[in-house]
Amino acid sequence: LSQSFKMIAKTIAARDILGFERQVFFIRYPGWDHHSDTLNEMSSMLPLLSNALSEFNSAMHEIDTHNNVTSFSMSDFARSLTSNGSGSDHAWGGNLMVMGGAVNGKNRFGDFPSLQLDNPLDIAQGILIPQISTDEYFAEIAMWFGLQDTEISGIFPNLSNFYDINSANPPIGFLNF
Repeated sequence: LSQSFKMIAKTIAARDILGFERQVFFIRYPGWDHHSDTLNEMSSMLPLLSNALSEFNSAMHEIDTHNNVTSFSMSDFARSLTSNGSGSDHAWGGNLMVMGGAVNGKNRFGDFPSLQLDNPLDIAQGILIPQISTDEYFAEIAMWFGLQDTEISGIFPNLSNFYDINSANPPIGFLNF
């Protein structure tokens, strides 16, 4: 994982030579589908992720791009509140992390849901409805990249179900631009 971030840092450092104004990189870090033994599995994976992100953040400061680089990590699913017999099952929502100089940091967006079964966000078997849509997160990143409102609504046709496209404010407020 650290080597993947290191290669991205080298590419960003060479952006002028390569003629790139904007770049998007993806890193795949599999192995998070823990149905059981979640705490033990995560206790070995999270420190690796933390170290890699820390190294990458230091590299962005070193090459003076910290304010121009945003790292975004989002889970493709969450976990249910109930057991499937050997752990928890797939659910909606999840957690994400955002890092960089443009991030409105040290904030949490959204509220922690009640972990009580049959709460208003529980649709069944401890599966909770997310409070913030993925479209809102991705639209805010697209806005940070400079896309206009008219372009955003074409890329995210469902965004208007969660956010007023004509608003002067970003959908969530996790990025400063």
